[in-house]
Formats: sequence, C-alpha cells, structure tokens
Amino acid sequence: MSLHVAVDFGTSSTCTVAAFGDAPPRVVAVDGLPWVSSAVFAATDGTLFVGQEAERQAAVDPARFEPHPKRRIDEGELLLGERVFDVEDVVRAVLGRAVAEAREQAGGAGVDLLVLTHPADWGSVRTGRLRRAADGLAAEVVLLPEPVGAAVFHSAGDPVEGAALAVLDLGGGTVDASLVRGSGNTFRVLATRGEPDFGGADIDQALLEHIGSLVERSDPDSWRQLVEGRELADRRRRRVLRQDVRGAKETLSRHSYTDVPLPAPFSDVHVTRSDLESLVGQRLGRATELVGEVLREGGVSPEEVSGIFLVGGSSRIPLVARLVHERTGIVPGTLDQPETVVARGALHAVRADPNRGARRTVRIPTPAPGSVPGRGVGSPPPVGPAAPVPSVPSGPPASSTPGGSPSRGSATPWPSGQDTLGRARTVVIGGSDPTRQVPVSSGRGGRRALGWIGGTAAVLLGTAAVLVGLPLFRDGTDSARGDGRQASGVGEVTRYGYRFEYPVRWRQGGGDPAEWETRLHPPDGGGLISVRAGKPGYDVAEQRERSVRELRRMFRDRVAAGDDLSGFEADGEFAGRRVVHYVEHVNGSTVDWYLLHHGEFRISVGCRYPSEGDGRVRRACSRVVRTMTVR
Repeated sequence: MSLHVAVDFGTSSTCTVAAFGDAPPRVVAVDGLPWVSSAVFAATDGTLFVGQEAERQAAVDPARFEPHPKRRIDEGELLLGERVFDVEDVVRAVLGRAVAEAREQAGGAGVDLLVLTHPADWGSVRTGRLRRAADGLAAEVVLLPEPVGAAVFHSAGDPVEGAALAVLDLGGGTVDASLVRGSGNTFRVLATRGEPDFGGADIDQALLEHIGSLVERSDPDSWRQLVEGRELADRRRRRVLRQDVRGAKETLSRHSYTDVPLPAPFSDVHVTRSDLESLVGQRLGRATELVGEVLREGGVSPEEVSGIFLVGGSSRIPLVARLVHERTGIVPGTLDQPETVVARGALHAVRADPNRGARRTVRIPTPAPGSVPGRGVGSPPPVGPAAPVPSVPSGPPASSTPGGSPSRGSATPWPSGQDTLGRARTVVIGGSDPTRQVPVSSGRGGRRALGWIGGTAAVLLGTAAVLVGLPLFRDGTDSARGDGRQASGVGEVTRYGYRFEYPVRWRQGGGDPAEWETRLHPPDGGGLISVRAGKPGYDVAEQRERSVRELRRMFRDRVAAGDDLSGFEADGEFAGRRVVHYVEHVNGSTVDWYLLHHGEFRISVGCRYPSEGDGRVRRACSRVVRTMTVR
C-alpha cells in the first residue's frame, strides 16, 4: 500500500499530513500536538535535533540553536556552535523528522509521494534548495505554493470556475497574503504580498516586553537577569517564561483575560485581550492591509471575492478577523486548527491530480523509523528533467470535514507496507522566480568554521583591538551603493564574530573592515544602519562602569571638538536590551547610537534617520539590537 505525505514547512512549526493506502488522510501528531517545532539544535558530534528536543537543548548552548531555519533558506551555510552546516542539511533535518514520524505511524512504510509547500513568492533558488533538502525522502516529490493548499482545502467542494479566493497566512515569523483564482479544476496564484519581519514570535515578544514593563520597576536587576542572564539556570527560566507568554497569547484568543505566572521574586501578572490588541494592533492592521493590496494587484474587487481565509496560528487572534472585515467588508473564514489547513489541502490537491503520471523509481536504502533520513545514507543518483507541471484540482479534501480535529498522540500504527524508498521526479507547481542567488562566502580555505556571509576582511573577532573610540558617522554616510552585494531575502548576518537579524528587504552594502563594520540599507534609500565591533582590552560586561566612564569621557571630548552630539544616556533600554545611548546629528540627519556590552567586546549599532524621520529605520534598528549576539 502507498504512503502519501504532505509537509507544510513553516517558520516556527511544521505540520505533517499522511494517508496510508485507502485510509483517509490525517494529521500526524508529534508529542501529542498536530505539529512539530521547526527549531534545530546541533550537538557537538554534528547530530541535528529537531522540535522539542532542540528547544530543550537550546538552554544548554544557544549558539548551537536555530529557531527558524526557513528564514535562512537564502544562506548557503549556517554556523551552529563551532560547526558549519549546509542550509539544505538543516532544512532536511526538519523535513526528515516530519517524514520519519509519518513513516513510524505507518509501520515503517516507504513514502511514495511527498508534497512540500512553500510561500507563493519563492523562486527557483529557494524552491531548488527545498527540493534538494528532500532528496531521497520519497519516490516522488511535489512542490506546491502554500496559498493553493489553503484554497483547495477551504473550497470544500464548492464550484471554483473563475472564483477568486484570498488567503492571509499569519505564521510564527512572517505574514503572507495571496490571491488565487480557480479555473476548471485548477488554482493559480494571481498576486502575493508579505510582511517578512512580523509574525507570532514578534507578538510574543511584544507581550513579554509589556509584562516586563509591569514588573521590572519592583526589581530591575532581577528582571534583567531573567531576560538577559547567561547562566544555564537563567536560560531555563527564560525558556519557561517564553512558553508561558506564548500560552497567554493563545488564551487571549479565546478569553478576555488571563494571568501569566512569573518566577520569583515577581508576582503573577494579569493581562487582558485589550492589552494585547493595543500592543500589536498597528502591526496587525498593516498585516491585514496586505489582503487589499493583493486584491488590487490581481485586479479583483471585494465583490468578486468568493472568500477570504485565515491560516496560521496567529490568525486565531480575534482582532485579525475583525480588521479584515473592516477593510474588505468580507467576514473571513478560519478553523479551530488553522496551522493544519495548508498541509491538508496540499495533500488532497496533489493526490487528486490525474496527471501526475507514472513514476520511475530509483532504489535506495531506507532509514529506520524514527531516524532522520539521509544521515549515513547515500543520496540517490540524479534523475532527468522534472515532469510537466500538473494541474491542481479543487474539491473537498478527503482528510476530514473542515474544522475536524486531528487525532492526538495516537499510538496505533498503520498497516506496514514495503520498506523501500525511491525517487523518480520532482514537480514544482506554480510559483514565480523573483529571487536570485545571494552571494555567500563559503568560509572555505581554512576558515570554514566561521560561516561568514559576505564581507571582505578575513579577521577573527578578538585578534585585534578595534573601534575602541566613540563611534561616529563620517565619510561615506550618504552612500547607499556600498560594495554592491545584495542581501535581499537573507535576513541574518553572521560576520566578524557577531550575529543579528534584519528585515529581509534591506540589503548589505559597504562597511569598513578595519572597524568590523556591516552596513544595511533600506530598499529605497532614506536611512542607514551601521553595526561595528570593538575590543577595548578588558571584559566590558563585567566592568561596565569602567566602560561607561570611558565612553562618557570620549563623548565629552568629541563635543568639545565640535561634533554635534547630545543625550548621552549611560544606562538606557532599547529593544529589550541594556544599552549606552547617545544622538549624533550629521549631514542634516539624526543618528541614534546604541552600544551593547558583550564580554570583552562593545557592539555599536548606529541608526541614521532621514531628516523627516522613518519608522522603517527604527523597526529595523530594534530588530538588529534585539537579536544581536556575539560568538
């Protein structure tokens, strides 16, 4: 009997749906949940752990932990701990875990068909990496845009000839809106828009910061230790706190208030749905505006839309449906488990397609159930060009009626089948090609363990004392061309020993290697972010007061020398981090400087705003500061 599997590889979580033989498809429960975390942790021996195992071990060594592999699909290599991994191997670990769970519940049967979903705007570079990450996991691999899977599921048997459906996907790390149209028995993506730097994780962070604002005054040092402490006990308490905050967010989707338990010495905090809506209402408003944008881009009026469907975990927030209704006049539809919709619809779409054709199989060894396929197993030989693109049929998914609940934690295996795997072809349905190859330094030639992205200087953080003075913008401030390296779609920098995230529409360009500088430019100019690192020669984190005295003295010297500086703040807070802050005025613009202390290193983040101000720069700057770490 055949085993068909669909995997919705998400930013924060991954959902798997499987059908064995003639049995109806069902969601594969992992640890009692209808999805598994997409997080990956690299052990010292190179083993990649996925899901809850990865999250648990992250407290031991955060440097070996990657919470969102999907966000890093554009990077060739990832540095986890001291080891560099190909990004395809990291993605494969997640896909392999999903497939292994499905096979285990099917008695170890080989997978005949594997359907992988992806954002509608992924082009050939990203889908190619996703496809290669799945090599050898199934006899046939089919790629399908996520909104098509959602539309197929929600159409539920209704006629789709000419019908236009909008899908708003609020996931853990991104928001995507798409417009699809049915034609005959197929769906086609007409338009797609996204908000790549906002999702459920950002909502969790906003709620955490709100809670901190309520309790921090009672004991600032204990709160700072809780959210920034490096000790193992601090990291474990922080992990539990973040889980409780995420649970509070989910509770507020069903109830008007809840209490968030906090560790000693803090008392529990009472939060309301109104609190949450006031914190994220503006960002959710922007997210829901994407629906109107794709309707306009696709040339479809709200009156012509057959339905707007909400998918992704954060779509449960009642404000989302309310805002969509206010902006479009259409009441959107959603389900009790919106995380499962894409995978369920995708499997139905491809299984029902009559044109998938015969498969040519290549026999390869099969990993044991529960293991990660591909580890210690040779990859199958390459096969010829992909088969013609099949149609995507509409109609009701065979898995369940809309709103049905998946089985949770079922231990009953499906009947066993042939324990063979093969691969004949990979098919990509839909999608476009707006992306291009991102230049990524391979790190080879003796420096592979660094895993740098871009850059021109081959220096190790800590080999020299640089940027010990007060950082200022000087020559080249207005240049938006830099070195011409495009980082569109990257979203993360690992360079000169530091690591941070930034909005994917920004690009890297320029920077002084002598100051270990990385520069970021917004997509259409009008701002700049400069990140620099320096080593004064002592542990600035332990001797912070000494460092602050030096910075204050340098600040006064620069002011006396005529530099237009103001607002020196020795113990400030920005993006949840403790910083030294001051303002520089240069060339008619304002620069906010935020200095962080990490061990022996000062990290300086300068955020230059155009004269009229720019919220994009502030949001990007906040993301850089919030995610900054030192290797």
